[in-house]
Amino acid sequence: MGNKTNISFCLSVAIAVTSLTAAKAEDAIERLKAKGVVEIGIAPEPPYAIIGADGLLTGADPDISRAVFKGLGVGDIKANSVDWGALIPGLIASRFDIVATGLFIRPERCKAVAFSQPLLCTREGFLVKKGNPLGLHSYDDLAPKNAKISTVGGGAEEKQALAKGVSRANLMSVSDIFNSVELLKSGRVDVIAFPDVTLRAAMERAGGDDFELVSDLEGEPIQCAAAAFRKDDTALRDAYDEQIDKLKQSGQFDQILAKYSFDPKLASATNRDELCKAN
Repeated sequence: MGNKTNISFCLSVAIAVTSLTAAKAEDAIERLKAKGVVEIGIAPEPPYAIIGADGLLTGADPDISRAVFKGLGVGDIKANSVDWGALIPGLIASRFDIVATGLFIRPERCKAVAFSQPLLCTREGFLVKKGNPLGLHSYDDLAPKNAKISTVGGGAEEKQALAKGVSRANLMSVSDIFNSVELLKSGRVDVIAFPDVTLRAAMERAGGDDFELVSDLEGEPIQCAAAAFRKDDTALRDAYDEQIDKLKQSGQFDQILAKYSFDPKLASATNRDELCKAN
């Protein structure tokens, strides 16, 4: 009799928690509906997030978010473009509603924000001058060869370079990949480090004849980006995840990723919990 009572109590608690979560999600969605727009924090980096000359916001992350919020009945999305290092502080300070711009799920970030499930997974890459003069194939090659590297300030690549012994004097942090490409063109750096899909898009834009892409770097795991929410907006995050599942079932998710050269199978190979606790 006692076991039945405990089971009934646990079921009642579970139902109550589920109902409360659903109510919070509904409140968050209604708030966005009333505002008429979802404000998205981005740091332009093709193909994750792109602002065209006409001001149009595209890219894999915004396109996914646009489809998600359309399914939730929210009218439109609006870009808030900031430097990379201002994304998480801006989200926490409520300067925008979510971050959707190729922000990798990393343990230290999981302490600050609530990530969706993985969306855009890729491998790390280097862009070097044609012929790869210094023979760079991993982060371990950088410090011994005294390579000068450029990447976005505050990003995963900057932290990895520093962890592998690259000196601050040999590291040029920038606000976006376009500045890094200019530094490589001018010979002020030997290599730029970003996700390989970003580097491929940059090569196409700059004309790739002078550059060479080194992809699938030795010793580097697959990295996955996701949408980020404030810690008190987990109900909205969960509603976002539910819409992602619907997009996957309809095939629209795969279509968006294919448009920007992402492999949707990589996102299914891991999950948020695994990436948040990864070493």
